[in-house]
Amino acid sequence: MGNLLKRWRGADPAFKAFLLGVFFLGINTGVISNAFNNYLNDTLSLTEKQRGFLEFPRELPGFLLIFMTGLLAALPVRHWAVITSLLTAIGVAGLAFLSPGYNSMLVWMLLWSTGGHLFMTVESVMGLRFAKDGGQGRRLGQISGMTNFAAIAGAGFFWAMAKLAGPDLYRWSFGAAALASLASAFLFARIPGGGGEAAPGGRRFVFRWKYKWYYLLNILFGARKQIFLTFAPWVLVTQYGASPAAMAALGMAAAGLGVVFRQAFGALTDRIGERRMFLADSLILLFICAGFAFAPWRPLLYAIFILDSLMFATRIARTTYLNRIAEEKSHIAPTVSFGVTIDHAVSMAVPAAGGLLWAAYGYRSVFIAASLLAVAGFFAALAVDDGQKNSGPAAPAPLTAD
Repeated sequence: MGNLLKRWRGADPAFKAFLLGVFFLGINTGVISNAFNNYLNDTLSLTEKQRGFLEFPRELPGFLLIFMTGLLAALPVRHWAVITSLLTAIGVAGLAFLSPGYNSMLVWMLLWSTGGHLFMTVESVMGLRFAKDGGQGRRLGQISGMTNFAAIAGAGFFWAMAKLAGPDLYRWSFGAAALASLASAFLFARIPGGGGEAAPGGRRFVFRWKYKWYYLLNILFGARKQIFLTFAPWVLVTQYGASPAAMAALGMAAAGLGVVFRQAFGALTDRIGERRMFLADSLILLFICAGFAFAPWRPLLYAIFILDSLMFATRIARTTYLNRIAEEKSHIAPTVSFGVTIDHAVSMAVPAAGGLLWAAYGYRSVFIAASLLAVAGFFAALAVDDGQKNSGPAAPAPLTAD
């Protein structure tokens, strides 16, 4: 503990401000992610049809991210972080106090979701800015681990409020989450300036053939992500009778392990390279697909569910891979945003296709089909340069305000 405090005191003030901002924004995420479905049911009494439709507008900001970041291209990335926090705070406060009906809820949800999706780019780009040469994965893992830790704190706060707040549960919980987002905006705004360049150079859109494997890896991840976010929990609940308490415990376990796992994943990426991490991810995904399709033992499925959640950390390797092959630093932010956009373009279509497959051939067919994604990911990983012969651009300078 003493060594940790010593390292914290000696850390870059800009990085400390950013990491604390990530913590408070992560608390917001922990509250909302654990409360939102109950909020929709208890406050608005949504039908299954309405709940199903809601996923489209909720994910739409991810699909539109490349256009949003294009509008912000002239601004320093730390300003993007402030905007992220303010959008999230306004959206969550609106859900708490200004959502008398479904339509008004949609407006506030879109603002909150826009902030959350914009942070996907902010987290990657700012993490790279704060990293030393050869330590990009480690730095991204630290930031991702902090996000997980904060999400646990947010989930714990909501659990406590559920015991204490009574009928005003969502007002108090969402109001506190909005205040946490405002605190993160204040901290992001305090990141000191300097002489380096933090804006993406006015680049609104970048498409290069050189980045083709990065694009493909994002497409495959978008399909894989949505299959397991949509159908893996549904299998546990409908086929194996997992209770709400069990699902909550699985989420907490995955987040808790993720605090350490994501940091270790990032450090290992720095050590052995992205190609091997992508190959390992593909083989693990093949095991996960086989488990959900054929494993008969519920505790084993629980373990596989947690493993799959942990392997979402592969986004760290995709980011460091892009950083290594980028022709210019100004390409990174718009390319990360484009990656999120194509990820969401795929993930918005996958649930419908998976549902039809399940209805026609049973749930096992969904995961057998998903195993093809693992095979495709394996061959894509083989095509990725291992970074041993070609060095990427010089390490980005520390993030500054200008």
